[in-house]
Amino acid sequence: MRVKETVCYILAVLSLAMGALLRYVYTAVRFTGFLFWCAAAVLVLYALLDRWEQRHVWAKWCKRIFLILLLAGVMFFTVLEARVVSQARTDWYTEPEAIVILGAGVNGREPSLSLEKRLETALYYIGQTDIPVIVTGSQGPNEEISEAACMAFWLADHGVPADRLLLEEQANTTVENVRYSKEILTALGVPADAPVALVTSDYHLCRTMYLWGEGAVPVAAGMPDGYWPMTLNYYVREAFALAAVMVSHIFS
Repeated sequence: MRVKETVCYILAVLSLAMGALLRYVYTAVRFTGFLFWCAAAVLVLYALLDRWEQRHVWAKWCKRIFLILLLAGVMFFTVLEARVVSQARTDWYTEPEAIVILGAGVNGREPSLSLEKRLETALYYIGQTDIPVIVTGSQGPNEEISEAACMAFWLADHGVPADRLLLEEQANTTVENVRYSKEILTALGVPADAPVALVTSDYHLCRTMYLWGEGAVPVAAGMPDGYWPMTLNYYVREAFALAAVMVSHIFS
């Protein structure tokens, strides 16, 4: 067994171990664990093709195609990740006609850390206006109430008048968050192209704005500095989620 092949197999084993650690121990970054498993598969496949190309012409061409596809994938990911990062910001200059806060996990009846940061960010933004506020998100597994209800309770406890809050409790995905929120805005008489503040986690803004289209006004909620592994995991995952949304739009 050649040195290059041995190195590939060693790295593959280490990637499998790291992936298992992140998937089953440090579960907050499960997606990164999945990527380590993918890296292990890539390393094993490369090692096999590298061995077979010495004896088979087809293996040489397969290796070349494999490397080209891998490079193209890395370049595509880089472009998407740059877009995700560049749009993780707040637009403080555009005056919106409504505010939409997208839901995240709920622990029982209390907001998760991610959701609480969105609410804290929204609270400051809400205090600068008197426009209607839509909170959107259904009830997920192990959640005693819907994400929308959790957000409404939290905002009311922090001084936001109940008559400003509109609950959307059916959305299970970001696509549905956008669709159902727009239906509520239409019922309120808000024009389809009107500026609407979208409050969500910074890494989630790019995909949300892509789905919303014209009129999206980004309001970014960041995670605390000490949670950088989770933040990095979410940013990486979001590039793949954005790619999935783009592909689904192409074939829909």
